[in-house]
Amino acid sequence: MFKYRQLFFMPSFYLLITFSVAYLLYLARIINWEKPPGELHFWCWVTILLALFSVISNIKRFGRVVNDKNFQQSIHSISYLSGKKNWFIFFAISAVGIFGIAKYLLDYSNYVGAIGILYSIFTEDAGQLRTMAENIESVGTQLSYFSWLSAFILIIDLSTRKISKWWFLGVVLIVVLNSIFLDRTRPIWLIFTCALCYFLVRYHLYQRKSIAYVVLGVASFFITIFIAIGNLLGKGSGDDNYMTVGFPIWTQPIFMYITCSFPYLGRLIYYDAPCYYMPERVMYPLQKILAKAHLVDQPPSQILEFFSVPLLTNVGSFLEPFYQDGGRVFLLFGILLHTIFFDQVSFYLMKRISVFSVIAISTLCFIDFIAFFVPKISSTATWVILLFSFILFLTDKIFEKDSKVKKLSA
Repeated sequence: MFKYRQLFFMPSFYLLITFSVAYLLYLARIINWEKPPGELHFWCWVTILLALFSVISNIKRFGRVVNDKNFQQSIHSISYLSGKKNWFIFFAISAVGIFGIAKYLLDYSNYVGAIGILYSIFTEDAGQLRTMAENIESVGTQLSYFSWLSAFILIIDLSTRKISKWWFLGVVLIVVLNSIFLDRTRPIWLIFTCALCYFLVRYHLYQRKSIAYVVLGVASFFITIFIAIGNLLGKGSGDDNYMTVGFPIWTQPIFMYITCSFPYLGRLIYYDAPCYYMPERVMYPLQKILAKAHLVDQPPSQILEFFSVPLLTNVGSFLEPFYQDGGRVFLLFGILLHTIFFDQVSFYLMKRISVFSVIAISTLCFIDFIAFFVPKISSTATWVILLFSFILFLTDKIFEKDSKVKKLSA
């Protein structure tokens, strides 16, 4: 059994690994990015050191929880799909998610004229779909996130063998249906979180070597998906070779995607991007709701302006929205949020372990896992998953109390 298995419950551990690797590859200048201002390196080192501090300072108390027999019994036996009430809630969530996917297809097919035309665009020039997203607002995109919750619930119950293994086909179906959105991080998010939910429940069964093989295999799979969808959308690196080493040119997109957020953020810092001191990027979903109620202005588009540095990129890591929303003070707050605070939330959830605690912990871990690339803290999917996980968690607790009161009164 892997001795430090508590690390997998700590969001800052994922941030420390992925952000450090991406930053070191950037320093290696495998891609000939333009040189950023020195301040960029300061903020990168602050991020890495705070993540390291959080891991070191919390590893023992996380370990005490993970090794506690009561925690082990609780997490190895958690289940949601038991009883008519929970099955009804599960099917209601699934129905909302599937309706969202259908609504998305309907809105886009109406925009282009017919479902057949949409299919032609999807198969022949998928990049147009991302362009059209600027002109089409479909509530189906947001509703589709409920299908993710269904997948996470299923995978956790499968991990405890509480339901038939045939339900795994339901998880596969949800991943396939969500692939029509042509969002490069969506399938990675779904697969990563499902895999982590499964692992966190069954962590006691894995040895160090098997964990290493799984991590390498999953990383290779993710990179393949990311590059394949990027090429489908016309976001490959092109024919120009900006590599400073003798690697094959087909590997350029790998290093480009891993390191492109650093020169982008460096450009923002270099030009001293204006700050409006409003969390309109970080709190994009809330800002969007308030804008629809005409209480605030519309938030800036989540599709950022492209910079040539010298390759075109519009990715600024999790640091970018904090810097643009509130300058350097808010940037420091964002780093503390992703390192110290996320670990505290995860520890709190571990002390109150349930199906929805595992989903929330896995979601926080993914946010930090991909923080070197994109700011998923500002994604509507994050807000939907965490909010409804919390609501369903509270609902379960209320029903538990009611059932206990009824037993006592009887």
